Formats: sequence, structure tokens, C-alpha cells
Amino acid sequence: MASGIKVVAEIEGAGARAEKGDAVVFDCAAYLNKGSELHARRPESVVIGSRRFVAGVETALVGMREGGYRKVRISPHLAYRGTGVEGKIPPNAVLIYELWLQAVEKRGLTARSRADALKRAAQRER
Repeated sequence: MASGIKVVAEIEGAGARAEKGDAVVFDCAAYLNKGSELHARRPESVVIGSRRFVAGVETALVGMREGGYRKVRISPHLAYRGTGVEGKIPPNAVLIYELWLQAVEKRGLTARSRADALKRAAQRER
């Protein structure tokens, strides 16, 4: 795992392994290191490496398999650094993320394949 990310807990999934460039659908919950909840478990999606999500989360998703779970501690330099988020995340905060990987769509993602990945993830939850 990259410097600044510590895996606190992990359950290996059985599906496809996520790599940089893959589109992934996952659930996540976020906490401050002291335990305060930032947000409850909710669905998210991102192309790994696109820099559209917290860098530490994108990095932590690499290597996970569909159906897997990972709880990680993320250093400030891979999150919100010294700026934080006013009223929510203090500057230089260490964050804890819980990640549940639902679906991996291998490279070459299109709008239709993303919709298919979301549909497959929803079916797995039933």
C-alpha cells in the first residue's frame, strides 16, 4: 500500500481485481481519526486515477476485488491536506474510510458499460 495509507481491516472479495484506469462502483463511509462520522455508508463511483475523488481512497481501491471490504487510515497529504473542509474536516486531518467494492468495469468505460456496472452492483445487493 502507498505511503500515507494504512489498511486497518480487510476482507478479500472473489470478483475482478480493480486496477488504475478501471471504473469502479463502491460504497464508502468516512470518519475523522477520532471517530466522528463525516458521512454514513453511501454509493460512489470513480475511474481509478482520474483524481475525481480523495486520492487516498482511489489508491486504496487498487487491488481490491469485487465483493471485498477494506478499512483504511488516510494521511492528510492524500486527503484534504492543510485546507480541510470548512465546518466539516479540520486542516491536516487523518481520515478513516470503509470501502465496499461492488463492481469493476475494466478499461474502455462507456456510459452504457457504467450503467451496466451499476445495475450489476444493485443486483448483488438483493
